[in-house]
Amino acid sequence: MAYVDNEELNDIRSKANIVDIISSYGIEVIKKGKDYVCVCPFHNDHSPSMSISVSRQIYKCFACGEGGNVFTFVQNYEKVSFVEAVKIVAEKIDYHLKNDISVQRVDKHKKEHDILNLATMFFQNNLNTSSGIEAKKYLKDRKIDEKIINDFQIGLALDGKDDLFKLLHSKGYSADLLESLGLVTIVNDQVYDFFKGRVVFPILDIEGNVVGFSARIYRGEKDTSKYVNTKETLIFTKGNNLFNYYKARGPSKKEKQIIIVEGQMDAIRVYSSGLENVVALGGTALTQNQINLIKRLNVKVILCLDGDSAGEKATLVNGDLLTKNDINVQVVRLSDYKDPDEYIINKGIDAFKDNISNAIDYIDFKIKAQKKEININNTEELATYINKIIVDVSNIKDPILKEVTLNKISTEYNISLDILKNKLDSLNKEEKIAKEIFVSDKKEVKKLNGIDIAIRKILFYMMNDIKYIKLYQNKIGFFEDKLYRDIANEIVYYSEKNQTINVADFISYIQTNEKLGKVVFEIIDANDSELNELEFINYIKVLNQKSSELRIKKIKEQIKLELDIDKKKKLLEEIAVIKQGSVKND
Repeated sequence: MAYVDNEELNDIRSKANIVDIISSYGIEVIKKGKDYVCVCPFHNDHSPSMSISVSRQIYKCFACGEGGNVFTFVQNYEKVSFVEAVKIVAEKIDYHLKNDISVQRVDKHKKEHDILNLATMFFQNNLNTSSGIEAKKYLKDRKIDEKIINDFQIGLALDGKDDLFKLLHSKGYSADLLESLGLVTIVNDQVYDFFKGRVVFPILDIEGNVVGFSARIYRGEKDTSKYVNTKETLIFTKGNNLFNYYKARGPSKKEKQIIIVEGQMDAIRVYSSGLENVVALGGTALTQNQINLIKRLNVKVILCLDGDSAGEKATLVNGDLLTKNDINVQVVRLSDYKDPDEYIINKGIDAFKDNISNAIDYIDFKIKAQKKEININNTEELATYINKIIVDVSNIKDPILKEVTLNKISTEYNISLDILKNKLDSLNKEEKIAKEIFVSDKKEVKKLNGIDIAIRKILFYMMNDIKYIKLYQNKIGFFEDKLYRDIANEIVYYSEKNQTINVADFISYIQTNEKLGKVVFEIIDANDSELNELEFINYIKVLNQKSSELRIKKIKEQIKLELDIDKKKKLLEEIAVIKQGSVKND
């Protein structure tokens, strides 16, 4: 696959003026001093809350917290992937990419991905041996043909206690490493394959890497779980993935909608029948990370979960979650068969497509579902029910759909439309006040101690000039706080790989790590001064002094609790050594 290397990525970023790119979306930017401000497009902003730094080529909203460089702006504004944002920026500045775009990223987990790829190939091979005859028949009976097997890399975990382990161990991978990836378990120094006697489905991340597996029984075993899944590992977090998302992204954007089903077999069936814009939950409720993946696509969602009562409850839960995230949701409820897999096998793909084409708006589904739970002849229950509906209507963004829904309620229950609208207006006012309080709360910055401030200053300097990275390596070496240590390590790694560093380019690199990226933005946001080497040395002195004070404080607390006189003397000597070191550093 072609790619954009870091040099070209940085070249595009340096040639793309962030003010011009933001202006290209019809957003008015206003010069303020040496920089610019504008109304933030990422929240309901009425006065310029977003600051755009020309010198650093970054933006920051002081109300909602959004920030980044030119690529992250386009990514968030157009709700596209980072890769697509790079391509869009390149097109806007008439930059001719060397290749079809796909950004080259150093695979920090190459070893882990290599292991899981080997495991996938092993499972696939097992299915095509004499040991896989029964599993192949099971798949055939479920209308899973060779094309589907190959498309989804379906395989078979053998019945032996350590067949996979023996293969991977022979390649030089330790049992501990394999256990950390969820492939084996270790009991009393004995190693056992985690997946045994099951049909195996690889789970891909958003980049198409195998990060885990879901394995299903196929011989009708009783007293055992139907599915077992990879535990959470260094590279796999269940709530960060949606089954088939990697394959479904393109088709979903093309169709302007994505179908969400419940199980993996449902997604495989729908996808293989020609509707490729489908993903599977793999659980009960969507996580915020999964919702963010869907929001990236900027498409309508069609919820088509299981036909039983549990599926109806799951539809309500996920419909609410999606609606609250400003996503347009529709619902399909299949009759006669429990899930899309069974429905398509028995009634055909055309019947399923008809259901998709006639999906109902989520609000209509929810009104009908809630109505089943009340006694409409009970005045109090009916009033509670209608009040709940109005709350749901307040979350509808489409004004026409909002009006139509209110009219339906008014007609069906013979309630004045004016009363319903007045109730809705009062709810909207309450919501506005709540949002103002929320934004105000977000502005409250956690109070940092002296060590935090010194470290953040040092990290800011390091993000701007290799000279300060060298000084950090020579005079500090590492930070005790893991979060700051990880950021420093990323800065060092980036500078050594690229032989240069600046804030805007480093943002492109760190943006894939949400936790570190958040702190990096905080550091950049809090610092706008010119770099000064003497000032940097002073920050190091402050850090050493504050660290010494903290260590001395902890030792003094130990002394208070210590009863042994000799140990107390040693602790006092330790304090003296720390103080002596502090004097030398000064």
